[in-house]
Amino acid sequence: MSEYPAPGENVDLLVLRDLRIREKINVYLYMDAEIAKTSTVEEDIKKYRFTDMDFRPVLEIEDWFKNMQKQMKQIAGPSANVEQMLKEQPLSAEILDTGVLETPVGLRPYLKCLLPFLDEMEEIEVRQATGIKNQ
Repeated sequence: MSEYPAPGENVDLLVLRDLRIREKINVYLYMDAEIAKTSTVEEDIKKYRFTDMDFRPVLEIEDWFKNMQKQMKQIAGPSANVEQMLKEQPLSAEILDTGVLETPVGLRPYLKCLLPFLDEMEEIEVRQATGIKNQ
């Protein structure tokens, strides 16, 4: 087992995804800073488990990648690739907390992470946009 990132560190999403796979650690990505800073992972898993993924303020990293891939394909077509986009325009999440929680497969370590504000992510998407015509 390797050492996990510490609270306060900013870590690339592709690195976090690799860490999740390699170390069997859950990585929760928060899109809402207020919720991330005032609740626990355990509370949020229970509270949002029946909420559609498009509307959850927190997603496990694999769900986030699936959701982003779906959204990118709707915008950019079938050749869209979220991993390629993140290789070209890296995006980091801030580590807020680490811990251990009970999962269906037993105790698992986790990282609680905060993504940048939505407007910062939209700037990345705008830089990647193609086919925009000037009126």
